[in-house]
Amino acid sequence: MLTEEQIKRLVSANDSLQAQISDVNMVLSEREEELEMLRAELAEATALRSKLDGKTAEIESMEEKLGQKQMQAKGAEERELELKQELNESTRLQVKYDELVQQYAYLQTQYEDVRAQLAEVNQRNTQLQQVAGKIGELESRVENMAIERDDLRERLRVLESQKYLKEVNP
Repeated sequence: MLTEEQIKRLVSANDSLQAQISDVNMVLSEREEELEMLRAELAEATALRSKLDGKTAEIESMEEKLGQKQMQAKGAEERELELKQELNESTRLQVKYDELVQQYAYLQTQYEDVRAQLAEVNQRNTQLQQVAGKIGELESRVENMAIERDDLRERLRVLESQKYLKEVNP
């Protein structure tokens, strides 16, 4: 049987491991929330990219129209002003596109970082599970040794009783 001190140490070690597992689970939960947020941001960035691709196609289409209109209406001031406005819009969209490309790259980097952190947390969790398994094995071995020790004590007591009886009754 385990001594009270051994039981206290095992309970203390178990409590410590439970606290560590709880901490790791909390960190994992936070990382999963961050990952979900990043996935949502990535989906939003992808949607924005798709929209931007549409706008880029629009810009390309507008640029083609601009070329045609310049050939058709050289020298017309009103038309020239309209084309300049379209060109300004395409420039503004190009700036937005460049910003979105930068945001996408940043989000991709964040995603990879979180993914690496998640892998690290999973590795730690696996290690903690292995440690918990080893502790279980050790506890089982200690219990088996205690049973064996008690059995040996009982055998010794019986042998000593028999020896005493033989000495008393020769």
